[in-house]
Amino acid sequence: PYNISVVNQLTGCFALQHADHFMQQAQEIRAQRAQLAAGLQALSSLTVYPSEANFILFRTPAGRAGDIFEGLKRAGILIKNLDGSAAALQDCLRVTVGTPDENAAFLAALESLLAG
Repeated sequence: PYNISVVNQLTGCFALQHADHFMQQAQEIRAQRAQLAAGLQALSSLTVYPSEANFILFRTPAGRAGDIFEGLKRAGILIKNLDGSAAALQDCLRVTVGTPDENAAFLAALESLLAG
């Protein structure tokens, strides 16, 4: 019942014409998300929350989210610090699913920070 703009119409047509490509990308993100979640779960000091999105929320040991976030940033890895944004997200960080190399670099840096 609502009109949509020409730009929205063209965008929709483009997406439909390239649906196979977008499905392949979504499949790769799901596979990488599963591997990233498994890598996070292997770090026993974290609580990893289930995700169906392109990111994973995890809880760090109490009081460590800020230090871990800053350590990752110093290592050139930027994730989202949710600690302090709401009581339910205390000590929580959120990482976006990346490429296999990006995910491996993130997990290695995180493991190092948790050990130190």
